[in-house]
Amino acid sequence: MSSRPLLFTVAVALTSVVAAVVVACGASGAGGGGPGAPSATSAKEGSDGGAAASAPAAADAAPPPKPFAGSAAEATQLIGAAVDKNAAAVMKCVSEYRARKNLPHERVTISMGIDQEGRLLGATLPKGKTDTPLSECVQAALANAAFPRSHSGVISITKSYEEIVQ
Repeated sequence: MSSRPLLFTVAVALTSVVAAVVVACGASGAGGGGPGAPSATSAKEGSDGGAAASAPAAADAAPPPKPFAGSAAEATQLIGAAVDKNAAAVMKCVSEYRARKNLPHERVTISMGIDQEGRLLGATLPKGKTDTPLSECVQAALANAAFPRSHSGVISITKSYEEIVQ
């Protein structure tokens, strides 16, 4: 149940961003010619002011500078290191998944896709299985990871998490 308010919050935030873009585009498009040009400028400044107000908050949570990978192999290695650096946060997601699915000691394999700009595209279970709370948790855990930029396109990496019972 705790994921539902988070999903609602994300949906509301996304809707707000889309609405702001539509309003900004509509205002600049409507005032693009003739006497409305000063109002388009003020609308543009208003939208920039809103972006500038949220930019410091985003800058505080911004990931460290992204390294550049010269090859697909180097990108894969850097992505693996970035995921391993955030292993504690990802393990928390895996533990929550295991508890929710009543699989206390099962191996959990997660596939992640990173685009050429170093952005996490998604996190999924193998064989097309979906678990939205796990995916959202992993994406949040890796939101500030320093994934590399590259010319290799989308790179997919798979990590397995398992507990060793003694």
